Amino acid sequence: MLRPPPGRPGWHAVVGWILVVPAFVLLLTSYVEPLYWNARGSFQNLSFLDKGSQAGWVGFHNYGVVFERGLGGAIGRALLLGLVPLAAVLVLAPVLAWLAHRGGTAGRWAARGVLALPVAAYAPTAAAIGLQMPDQASSREYDPPSTTVTYWLTGFGLAAALGVTIYLAALRRREAGRNPVPALLVAGAVAGATVLALALQSFTVPFVSGAWGRKADSRTPLLLMYEYGFGMFRVGTAAAVATVLLLILMLLGLGVTLLLVLSRARLEFDDTPPPAARAGATAGWLAGTGVLVVLVLGLWWLGVGDWLTHITDAGELPGRANQVGVNTWVPPLISAAVGVTVAALAAFGISGLRPLGTRSEWLLVPFGLFLFVGVGPLAVREFAAARDAGMIDKFLGLVPPGRVAIPALLILALLLRGQAMRRETALQEGRPASWARTILPVLPMVLLAYLVTWVVAAQDLLWGLLIGGQDRVDAQNVLVVSLVEAAYNARFDVPFAAVLPIWALVLLVLAVVAAQLAYLDRVALRVGAPERDHPPRT
Repeated sequence: MLRPPPGRPGWHAVVGWILVVPAFVLLLTSYVEPLYWNARGSFQNLSFLDKGSQAGWVGFHNYGVVFERGLGGAIGRALLLGLVPLAAVLVLAPVLAWLAHRGGTAGRWAARGVLALPVAAYAPTAAAIGLQMPDQASSREYDPPSTTVTYWLTGFGLAAALGVTIYLAALRRREAGRNPVPALLVAGAVAGATVLALALQSFTVPFVSGAWGRKADSRTPLLLMYEYGFGMFRVGTAAAVATVLLLILMLLGLGVTLLLVLSRARLEFDDTPPPAARAGATAGWLAGTGVLVVLVLGLWWLGVGDWLTHITDAGELPGRANQVGVNTWVPPLISAAVGVTVAALAAFGISGLRPLGTRSEWLLVPFGLFLFVGVGPLAVREFAAARDAGMIDKFLGLVPPGRVAIPALLILALLLRGQAMRRETALQEGRPASWARTILPVLPMVLLAYLVTWVVAAQDLLWGLLIGGQDRVDAQNVLVVSLVEAAYNARFDVPFAAVLPIWALVLLVLAVVAAQLAYLDRVALRVGAPERDHPPRT
């Protein structure tokens, strides 16, 4: 029998609430207020030209306009974009993860190490432009891939690699007879919802295809919002598109958060060796793993090969390369430092100190509503705020809107939840359980959260496109200008090196490989009551 659960000191609840307060403040100012602004503006005839001085109430007129002009079709087209990445995370990734898992340490490390390449080489703007541009300047009749095919090719490898990572975490079992299916189902639901949310917010590939002349083929909800808000300056109509998109994303985020809370999902740093694979069958599992890994890499190379083979091309950036590099990487670093720090503190307050006891994870629900909301659906409101603050074409304006990094918050909260449960179980079993053993395994995940949040923000096209100008231009804007010149002037000198220099790519590959083999290979995704994972020692 387990001992009674240890008493919880009163300072846990007090400090826990204190640590959560900054995240709640950023949630209100960076998500709830823009949601309210978009919802209210969608019923008005706002325009960026008059700063709202002539705004009037128009009821549901803006919604009628956007649905008449094809918002429903744009949503369907965005979901179509996510079809192949969805198949990658729901079909290919679990099969590959299972083969790698059965192949033992060699199989897992082979899959994790090789599939670090699609994760490290994350540069959607460069990949999309590489597929759109011909190699020869004389090829004026070049017909690039469609928006859908471009999105499929550029997103397949990343989706498969991240899917394999989460499924391998779900397959990591301490007991050989433990059923991994519940954890696999939770992993699949989270991965599938993430793919759909990203497809609904697709902007980079549709914008690049549209710049080449594929307007009808590339119109997605965010591109439709961009055209209304920043092409025709019809802010109320753009706000209607953003509001519809926000509601869909909030439903997805709420569903995933409730699933994680109700299933008692958690991540644990498990330093015990997993059950050894049978020696006689290892070779077969390794062969299957190798075949699928080669397949994923081949399809990934079809999407990124055009820009990776020209990654050292500097283009025409005399005297501006350093400035472009600073504008690309420094502002997102500021945003990541603030967002992830606030998220880590809130995660420790919620799942480490647990101010509401066993019900503490319900504090994640308000954040989970905006789990999948990126810069895009909030761009109209954030641009209006930056314009009013005089931040257009300014360095500080390039800093992505300051907000708590909600995906990092949920991941860290799940890991701290698992670590806290292990600590409590150890105390009930009469074993020593220090806070250091609880917190130290979480720190590498915090560093990964900083790195991932920084790189993803640095590779975002939309915010720099809205805020940047003649003086403050980032690498994505430089590539877009090169694309326009290629489309209309037959100049194909693209400065791919500005987006992701080869030395940075090498460092990212090494960092991702090290994280996969030394840390993520020991992180387990588990669901259900902790007693099923930690049998009491009597």
